[in-house]
Amino acid sequence: MSDKKITHKTFSKEKFYTVSDVGPAYLCALIAPYAIAILVLIGGMAAMSAGLSNEQLNASVVYKLFSFLASPIGFCIMFFAFNKVRNKSILASKVKFKIGWWNLVICFVIPLVSVFGLNFFIGGIDRLLVSGGYKFSALNLPLDHFGWYVLSIIVLALLPAIFEELIFRGIILNGLVKRLGEVGAIFMSALLFSLMHASLQQLLYTFILGIILGWIATRTGSTFSSMIVHFLNNAIVVTISFIQKQKGIVENMQPYNVWQWLFSVALVIVAAVIIFLIERYYFKHKNKICYKEETFDPQPQDPKKGKVPILVWVGVAVSALLLVINTISSFLPPAA
Repeated sequence: MSDKKITHKTFSKEKFYTVSDVGPAYLCALIAPYAIAILVLIGGMAAMSAGLSNEQLNASVVYKLFSFLASPIGFCIMFFAFNKVRNKSILASKVKFKIGWWNLVICFVIPLVSVFGLNFFIGGIDRLLVSGGYKFSALNLPLDHFGWYVLSIIVLALLPAIFEELIFRGIILNGLVKRLGEVGAIFMSALLFSLMHASLQQLLYTFILGIILGWIATRTGSTFSSMIVHFLNNAIVVTISFIQKQKGIVENMQPYNVWQWLFSVALVIVAAVIIFLIERYYFKHKNKICYKEETFDPQPQDPKKGKVPILVWVGVAVSALLLVINTISSFLPPAA
């Protein structure tokens, strides 16, 4: 009887992530979307061999759709395969749906603050990049009618919010918190989240967004909260693009003047003040829940506290290299 109990305990799934999970998870998260993208590329080459021209392929909505789906599909496969191989329970990602009504309200307020507080400033940086010869990716889903808008919400907002959060807040943030502490884990997971996008254009905003997502996840004790914020953030951006498309508004990419920069910085300050007030007068006194307080994590104090594992730095180096390659290609003139 005791042997059966020992055997059952030995093979039960762990309900927490550790720092040893972070490096492998991040490297797998880097590889998985590229693996799916290669399959999409092979499909595109097969279509071209069947008579489709390169221009027709690049203009194909189906091809663009599958190109956009490469990341969420890759992350989905990677997340469940990783948990299977590492013998982890889905509970380890801390997706708790009961977060409380006030926390839910906060999750709706934060995306509004982040998008409208940071969007104008990030737009100014985009204009500087364009003036320096940077070419933005032309891979966009059409927003000609409401059906495409709904599809874009699913592909660009819902799916990334679920699977990116399962990996970056679910695995990486949870895995780092005992080693780096709450603040260190938030910033390191945000850095990895930002580098993963391998885009100079998105680098600053995704880093700031990653900090906000890590903060809301730790303060509510649930990755579900960061999923909500992530989804609403992306959905607002898609909605703005849809409205601009419907109204025929073409964004002027001329660099900001001094007053526009001052206005954009003022919006950033207002956003920062609002988030500070939420932290100071709501979370700090009413609802501060730290990951380290979770009762189902039996891990002892980490003797290497404060030290980032070498495999994580390997992931940083790989993603930084991809960022450099993509940045250089974005400044190069188009092929003749």
